[in-house]
Amino acid sequence: MYKFSLISLLILMSISISAQNLISTREQAVQMLTNLRKIHTPEGIDTLQQIELNKEKQWISIKGRNRDNPILLFIHGGPASPIMPISWTFQSSWEDYFTVVQWDQRVTGKNWATADTVKARNELGAETIIKDGVELVNWLCKRYKKDKIFILGLSWGTMIGTHISTIIPEKIYAYIGVGQVYHANNEDYLYSRLLELAKKYNNTAALEELKSIQPYPHIDEETPITKMLVTRKWASIFNGGWYGKPSLELYYTLPQLSPDYNENDLKFQFQSMAFGSRFLVDDMQRATSPMNFKVPIFILMGRYDLYTPYAKAKIYFDNLKAPSKKFITYERSAHFPMIEEPGRFLITLVNDIRPLAGKVKDYTIDP
Repeated sequence: MYKFSLISLLILMSISISAQNLISTREQAVQMLTNLRKIHTPEGIDTLQQIELNKEKQWISIKGRNRDNPILLFIHGGPASPIMPISWTFQSSWEDYFTVVQWDQRVTGKNWATADTVKARNELGAETIIKDGVELVNWLCKRYKKDKIFILGLSWGTMIGTHISTIIPEKIYAYIGVGQVYHANNEDYLYSRLLELAKKYNNTAALEELKSIQPYPHIDEETPITKMLVTRKWASIFNGGWYGKPSLELYYTLPQLSPDYNENDLKFQFQSMAFGSRFLVDDMQRATSPMNFKVPIFILMGRYDLYTPYAKAKIYFDNLKAPSKKFITYERSAHFPMIEEPGRFLITLVNDIRPLAGKVKDYTIDP
Protein backbone atom coordinates (compact mmCIF):
# COMPACT_ATOMS: atom_id res chain seq x y z
CA MET A 1 0.00 0.00 0.00
CA TYR A 2 2.83 2.32 0.88
CA LYS A 3 4.62 1.61 -2.41
CA PHE A 4 1.44 2.26 -4.35
CA SER A 5 0.94 5.59 -2.58
CA LEU A 6 4.53 6.66 -3.20
CA ILE A 7 4.31 5.78 -6.89
CA SER A 8 0.99 7.62 -7.15
CA LEU A 9 2.55 10.68 -5.55
CA LEU A 10 5.48 10.61 -7.99
CA ILE A 11 3.08 10.33 -10.92
CA LEU A 12 1.02 13.27 -9.67
CA MET A 13 4.18 15.35 -9.22
CA SER A 14 5.29 14.44 -12.76
CA ILE A 15 1.91 15.43 -14.21
CA SER A 16 2.02 18.73 -12.30
CA ILE A 17 5.54 19.56 -13.53
CA SER A 18 4.65 18.60 -17.10
CA ALA A 19 1.55 20.78 -17.05
CA GLN A 20 3.65 23.76 -15.99
CA ASN A 21 6.21 23.17 -18.75
CA LEU A 22 4.11 22.46 -21.83
CA ILE A 23 5.91 23.53 -25.00
CA SER A 24 3.99 26.28 -26.75
CA THR A 25 6.65 28.02 -28.85
CA ARG A 26 9.49 27.12 -31.20
CA GLU A 27 11.93 28.82 -28.81
CA GLN A 28 10.92 26.49 -25.98
CA ALA A 29 11.26 23.41 -28.18
CA VAL A 30 14.69 24.51 -29.41
CA GLN A 31 15.84 25.24 -25.86
CA MET A 32 14.78 21.75 -24.82
CA LEU A 33 16.76 20.21 -27.70
CA THR A 34 19.72 22.47 -26.89
CA ASN A 35 19.75 21.18 -23.32
CA LEU A 36 19.36 17.61 -24.53
CA ARG A 37 22.21 17.90 -27.06
CA LYS A 38 24.66 19.74 -24.79
CA ILE A 39 27.93 17.88 -24.17
CA HIS A 40 28.47 17.63 -20.40
CA THR A 41 31.58 15.44 -20.18
CA PRO A 42 34.69 17.34 -19.05
CA GLU A 43 36.72 15.57 -21.75
CA GLY A 44 34.19 16.50 -24.44
CA ILE A 45 34.03 19.19 -27.12
CA ASP A 46 30.96 21.30 -27.87
CA THR A 47 31.59 24.37 -29.97
CA LEU A 48 29.85 26.38 -32.68
CA GLN A 49 32.20 28.87 -34.30
CA GLN A 50 33.11 30.73 -37.46
CA ILE A 51 36.64 30.22 -38.76
CA GLU A 52 38.47 31.49 -41.83
CA LEU A 53 39.03 29.01 -44.64
CA ASN A 54 40.73 30.10 -47.85
CA LYS A 55 40.13 33.78 -46.90
CA GLU A 56 36.39 33.22 -46.32
CA LYS A 57 34.64 33.01 -42.94
CA GLN A 58 32.71 29.76 -42.55
CA TRP A 59 30.73 28.20 -39.70
CA ILE A 60 31.52 24.83 -38.16
CA SER A 61 29.98 22.82 -35.32
CA ILE A 62 32.20 20.45 -33.33
CA LYS A 63 30.63 17.99 -30.89
CA GLY A 64 31.91 14.89 -29.14
CA ARG A 65 31.97 13.37 -25.65
CA ASN A 66 35.65 12.40 -25.68
CA ARG A 67 38.24 14.60 -27.38
CA ASP A 68 40.50 11.56 -27.80
CA ASN A 69 37.97 10.03 -30.18
CA PRO A 70 38.75 10.34 -33.90
CA ILE A 71 37.34 13.33 -35.78
CA LEU A 72 34.69 12.73 -38.43
CA LEU A 73 34.12 15.62 -40.86
CA PHE A 74 30.66 15.60 -42.47
CA ILE A 75 30.63 17.24 -45.93
CA HIS A 76 27.11 18.21 -46.93
CA GLY A 77 25.52 18.00 -50.35
CA GLY A 78 22.93 19.97 -52.26
CA PRO A 79 24.82 21.72 -53.57
CA ALA A 80 24.38 24.39 -50.87
CA SER A 81 22.17 22.21 -48.62
CA PRO A 82 23.78 22.12 -45.15
CA ILE A 83 23.33 19.20 -42.77
CA MET A 84 24.21 21.17 -39.64
CA PRO A 85 20.59 22.25 -38.94
CA ILE A 86 19.38 18.65 -39.44
CA SER A 87 22.20 16.88 -37.57
CA TRP A 88 20.24 16.96 -34.29
CA THR A 89 18.01 14.20 -35.71
CA PHE A 90 20.75 11.55 -35.99
CA GLN A 91 24.12 12.67 -34.67
CA SER A 92 23.93 12.41 -30.88
CA SER A 93 24.86 8.71 -30.70
CA TRP A 94 27.78 9.29 -33.08
CA GLU A 95 29.28 11.66 -30.50
CA ASP A 96 30.05 8.75 -28.16
CA TYR A 97 32.52 7.39 -30.73
CA PHE A 98 33.63 10.38 -32.83
CA THR A 99 34.16 14.10 -32.54
CA VAL A 100 31.74 15.14 -35.28
CA VAL A 101 32.31 18.27 -37.35
CA GLN A 102 29.50 19.84 -39.36
CA TRP A 103 30.61 22.43 -41.91
CA ASP A 104 28.42 25.00 -43.65
CA GLN A 105 30.23 25.53 -46.96
CA ARG A 106 30.91 29.09 -48.11
CA VAL A 107 27.86 31.32 -48.69
CA THR A 108 25.66 28.46 -47.42
CA GLY A 109 23.46 28.29 -44.33
CA LYS A 110 24.80 30.27 -41.38
CA ASN A 111 27.39 31.88 -43.66
CA TRP A 112 24.75 33.74 -45.67
CA ALA A 113 24.37 36.55 -43.13
CA THR A 114 27.97 37.72 -43.62
CA ALA A 115 28.53 36.53 -47.20
CA ASP A 116 29.81 38.85 -49.93
CA THR A 117 27.61 37.62 -52.77
CA VAL A 118 29.38 39.78 -55.36
CA LYS A 119 32.69 38.17 -54.46
CA ALA A 120 31.03 34.75 -54.30
CA ARG A 121 29.82 35.00 -57.90
CA ASN A 122 33.44 35.10 -59.05
CA GLU A 123 34.84 32.51 -56.63
CA LEU A 124 32.12 29.94 -55.94
CA GLY A 125 32.80 26.57 -57.56
CA ALA A 126 33.71 22.97 -56.83
CA GLU A 127 37.44 23.71 -56.98
CA THR A 128 37.10 26.48 -54.40
CA ILE A 129 35.06 24.32 -52.01
CA ILE A 130 37.59 21.50 -52.34
CA LYS A 131 40.36 23.95 -51.36
CA ASP A 132 38.24 25.10 -48.40
CA GLY A 133 37.82 21.47 -47.36
CA VAL A 134 41.54 20.75 -47.55
CA GLU A 135 42.22 23.78 -45.37
CA LEU A 136 39.54 22.67 -42.88
CA VAL A 137 41.08 19.19 -42.56
CA ASN A 138 44.49 20.75 -41.91
CA TRP A 139 42.95 23.18 -39.38
CA LEU A 140 41.22 20.38 -37.49
CA CYS A 141 44.37 18.24 -37.37
CA LYS A 142 46.43 21.14 -36.05
CA ARG A 143 43.81 22.48 -33.63
CA TYR A 144 43.08 19.10 -32.02
CA LYS A 145 46.52 17.53 -32.45
CA LYS A 146 45.38 14.76 -34.77
CA ASP A 147 47.45 13.07 -37.46
CA LYS A 148 44.37 11.99 -39.42
CA ILE A 149 40.60 12.30 -39.53
CA PHE A 150 37.66 10.57 -41.21
CA ILE A 151 35.74 12.25 -44.05
CA LEU A 152 32.08 11.51 -44.76
CA GLY A 153 30.54 13.01 -47.89
CA LEU A 154 26.81 13.09 -48.66
CA SER A 155 25.51 13.37 -52.25
CA TRP A 156 27.21 16.43 -53.84
CA GLY A 157 29.52 16.30 -50.81
CA THR A 158 30.89 12.98 -52.12
CA MET A 159 32.40 14.86 -55.06
CA ILE A 160 34.13 17.21 -52.61
CA GLY A 161 35.15 14.46 -50.20
CA THR A 162 36.68 12.13 -52.76
CA HIS A 163 38.88 14.89 -54.14
CA ILE A 164 40.02 16.01 -50.68
CA SER A 165 40.93 12.39 -49.95
CA THR A 166 43.16 12.20 -53.02
CA ILE A 167 44.81 15.58 -52.36
CA ILE A 168 45.83 14.91 -48.74
CA PRO A 169 45.57 11.11 -48.22
CA GLU A 170 48.14 11.32 -45.44
CA LYS A 171 45.54 13.20 -43.33
CA ILE A 172 42.65 10.77 -43.94
CA TYR A 173 41.91 7.50 -42.08
CA ALA A 174 39.20 6.61 -44.59
CA TYR A 175 36.69 8.17 -46.96
CA ILE A 176 32.98 7.40 -46.42
CA GLY A 177 30.55 8.08 -49.28
CA VAL A 178 26.81 8.28 -48.62
CA GLY A 179 24.68 8.81 -51.71
CA GLN A 180 27.85 8.45 -53.76
CA VAL A 181 28.11 10.33 -57.06
CA TYR A 182 30.51 9.42 -59.83
CA HIS A 183 29.47 11.37 -62.91
CA ALA A 184 26.59 13.42 -64.25
CA ASN A 185 25.60 10.51 -66.52
CA ASN A 186 23.64 9.45 -63.45
CA GLU A 187 20.92 11.64 -64.96
CA ASP A 188 20.56 9.27 -67.95
CA TYR A 189 20.03 6.33 -65.65
CA LEU A 190 17.71 8.26 -63.32
CA TYR A 191 15.43 9.37 -66.16
CA SER A 192 15.23 5.90 -67.67
CA ARG A 193 14.54 4.35 -64.29
CA LEU A 194 11.76 6.83 -63.52
CA LEU A 195 10.07 6.05 -66.84
CA GLU A 196 10.29 2.33 -66.01
CA LEU A 197 8.71 2.87 -62.59
CA ALA A 198 5.97 5.11 -64.02
CA LYS A 199 5.05 2.38 -66.50
CA LYS A 200 5.32 -0.38 -63.90
CA TYR A 201 2.84 1.37 -61.60
CA ASN A 202 0.71 2.69 -64.46
CA ASN A 203 1.24 6.25 -63.22
CA THR A 204 0.01 8.36 -66.13
CA ALA A 205 0.70 11.65 -64.33
CA ALA A 206 4.35 10.68 -63.92
CA LEU A 207 4.67 9.58 -67.54
CA GLU A 208 3.14 12.79 -68.87
CA GLU A 209 5.29 15.10 -66.76
CA LEU A 210 8.50 13.17 -67.36
CA LYS A 211 7.93 13.13 -71.10
CA SER A 212 7.22 16.87 -71.03
CA ILE A 213 10.85 17.60 -70.05
CA GLN A 214 12.41 15.69 -72.94
CA PRO A 215 15.17 15.76 -74.01
CA TYR A 216 16.54 14.75 -70.64
CA PRO A 217 19.29 15.17 -69.89
CA HIS A 218 20.39 17.75 -72.46
CA ILE A 219 23.10 16.26 -74.67
CA ASP A 220 24.97 19.35 -75.84
CA GLU A 221 24.31 21.67 -72.88
CA GLU A 222 23.76 21.61 -69.14
CA THR A 223 20.38 20.33 -67.98
CA PRO A 224 18.28 23.17 -66.47
CA ILE A 225 17.68 22.86 -62.75
CA THR A 226 13.92 23.19 -63.35
CA LYS A 227 14.00 19.87 -65.21
CA MET A 228 16.14 18.30 -62.50
CA LEU A 229 13.55 19.29 -59.91
CA VAL A 230 10.91 17.39 -61.89
CA THR A 231 12.97 14.20 -61.82
CA ARG A 232 13.67 14.62 -58.09
CA LYS A 233 9.96 15.09 -57.43
CA TRP A 234 9.12 11.74 -59.02
CA ALA A 235 12.18 10.10 -57.52
CA SER A 236 10.75 10.97 -54.08
CA ILE A 237 7.29 9.69 -54.98
CA PHE A 238 8.84 6.38 -56.07
CA ASN A 239 10.66 6.00 -52.70
CA GLY A 240 13.98 7.27 -54.05
CA GLY A 241 14.42 10.27 -51.73
CA TRP A 242 13.35 9.22 -48.22
CA TYR A 243 12.05 5.66 -48.16
CA GLY A 244 8.36 5.58 -47.28
CA LYS A 245 7.84 9.32 -47.71
CA PRO A 246 6.54 10.73 -51.03
CA SER A 247 8.34 14.05 -50.63
CA LEU A 248 11.15 15.73 -48.69
CA GLU A 249 8.78 18.17 -46.98
CA LEU A 250 9.62 16.81 -43.53
CA TYR A 251 13.35 16.86 -44.29
CA TYR A 252 13.28 20.55 -45.17
CA THR A 253 11.24 21.48 -42.08
CA LEU A 254 13.57 19.73 -39.60
CA PRO A 255 15.91 22.76 -39.40
CA GLN A 256 13.13 24.70 -37.66
CA LEU A 257 14.06 22.86 -34.45
CA SER A 258 17.81 23.13 -34.90
CA PRO A 259 19.79 24.17 -31.79
CA ASP A 260 22.52 25.46 -34.15
CA TYR A 261 20.40 27.80 -36.29
CA ASN A 262 18.79 31.00 -35.06
CA GLU A 263 15.75 32.73 -36.54
CA ASN A 264 17.93 34.75 -38.90
CA ASP A 265 19.70 31.63 -40.20
CA LEU A 266 16.36 29.96 -40.85
CA LYS A 267 14.99 33.06 -42.54
CA PHE A 268 17.71 32.97 -45.18
CA GLN A 269 18.15 29.19 -45.39
CA PHE A 270 16.43 28.69 -48.73
CA GLN A 271 17.79 31.94 -50.15
CA SER A 272 21.35 30.71 -49.59
CA MET A 273 20.46 27.32 -51.08
CA ALA A 274 19.02 28.93 -54.21
CA PHE A 275 22.08 31.16 -54.63
CA GLY A 276 24.60 28.38 -54.11
CA SER A 277 22.77 25.94 -56.36
CA ARG A 278 22.61 28.49 -59.19
CA PHE A 279 26.40 28.86 -59.21
CA LEU A 280 27.30 25.24 -58.47
CA VAL A 281 24.81 23.20 -60.51
CA ASP A 282 26.95 23.40 -63.67
CA ASP A 283 29.98 22.16 -61.73
CA MET A 284 27.82 19.40 -60.29
CA GLN A 285 26.87 18.20 -63.77
CA ARG A 286 30.45 18.31 -65.08
CA ALA A 287 32.35 16.96 -62.08
CA THR A 288 33.52 13.40 -61.62
CA SER A 289 34.82 11.56 -58.58
CA PRO A 290 38.35 10.13 -58.82
CA MET A 291 38.91 6.41 -59.35
CA ASN A 292 42.25 5.85 -57.59
CA PHE A 293 42.72 6.24 -53.84
CA LYS A 294 45.46 5.76 -51.27
CA VAL A 295 42.98 5.53 -48.38
CA PRO A 296 40.35 2.91 -47.43
CA ILE A 297 36.95 3.53 -49.05
CA PHE A 298 33.48 2.87 -47.66
CA ILE A 299 30.38 3.41 -49.79
CA LEU A 300 27.14 3.43 -47.77
CA MET A 301 23.99 3.36 -49.90
CA GLY A 302 20.25 3.12 -49.42
CA ARG A 303 18.88 0.40 -51.70
CA TYR A 304 16.13 2.69 -53.04
CA ASP A 305 18.28 5.79 -53.63
CA LEU A 306 17.37 7.46 -56.93
CA TYR A 307 18.73 10.92 -56.15
CA THR A 308 22.19 9.43 -56.51
CA PRO A 309 21.21 6.06 -58.01
CA TYR A 310 22.22 2.97 -56.08
CA ALA A 311 23.04 1.04 -59.26
CA LYS A 312 25.47 3.71 -60.49
CA ALA A 313 27.17 3.96 -57.09
CA LYS A 314 27.75 0.19 -57.14
CA ILE A 315 29.35 0.39 -60.60
CA TYR A 316 31.62 3.20 -59.37
CA PHE A 317 32.60 1.15 -56.31
CA ASP A 318 33.34 -1.96 -58.35
CA ASN A 319 35.76 -0.05 -60.58
CA LEU A 320 37.58 2.20 -58.12
CA LYS A 321 40.97 1.21 -56.73
CA ALA A 322 41.88 1.59 -53.05
CA PRO A 323 43.99 -0.18 -50.38
CA SER A 324 40.71 -1.61 -49.09
CA LYS A 325 37.06 -0.95 -49.88
CA LYS A 326 33.63 -1.98 -48.64
CA PHE A 327 30.11 -1.42 -50.00
CA ILE A 328 27.27 -1.49 -47.48
CA THR A 329 23.57 -1.51 -48.39
CA TYR A 330 20.69 -0.28 -46.22
CA GLU A 331 17.65 -2.22 -47.40
CA ARG A 332 14.96 0.20 -46.22
CA SER A 333 16.64 3.48 -47.06
CA ALA A 334 17.00 5.81 -50.01
CA HIS A 335 19.17 8.97 -49.99
CA PHE A 336 19.51 9.55 -46.22
CA PRO A 337 20.30 6.21 -44.52
CA MET A 338 21.71 7.93 -41.42
CA ILE A 339 18.18 9.26 -40.79
CA GLU A 340 16.17 6.40 -42.29
CA GLU A 341 18.05 3.54 -40.54
CA PRO A 342 20.02 5.34 -37.81
CA GLY A 343 20.75 2.26 -35.70
CA ARG A 344 22.19 0.23 -38.56
CA PHE A 345 24.15 3.26 -39.76
CA LEU A 346 25.69 3.75 -36.30
CA ILE A 347 26.72 0.08 -36.15
CA THR A 348 28.53 0.53 -39.48
CA LEU A 349 30.39 3.59 -38.19
CA VAL A 350 31.38 1.91 -34.93
CA ASN A 351 32.16 -1.65 -36.07
CA ASP A 352 33.49 -1.17 -39.60
CA ILE A 353 35.00 2.32 -39.71
CA ARG A 354 36.12 3.60 -36.31
CA PRO A 355 38.63 0.75 -35.69
CA LEU A 356 40.82 2.19 -38.46
CA ALA A 357 41.75 4.98 -36.03
CA GLY A 358 43.18 2.48 -33.53
CA LYS A 359 42.44 2.18 -29.84
CA VAL A 360 41.07 5.30 -28.15
CA LYS A 361 41.74 6.26 -24.52
CA ASP A 362 38.67 5.60 -22.39
CA TYR A 363 38.00 7.89 -19.44
CA THR A 364 36.96 6.52 -16.07
CA ILE A 365 35.11 8.66 -13.55
CA ASP A 366 35.43 8.17 -9.81
CA PRO A 367 32.07 7.44 -8.16
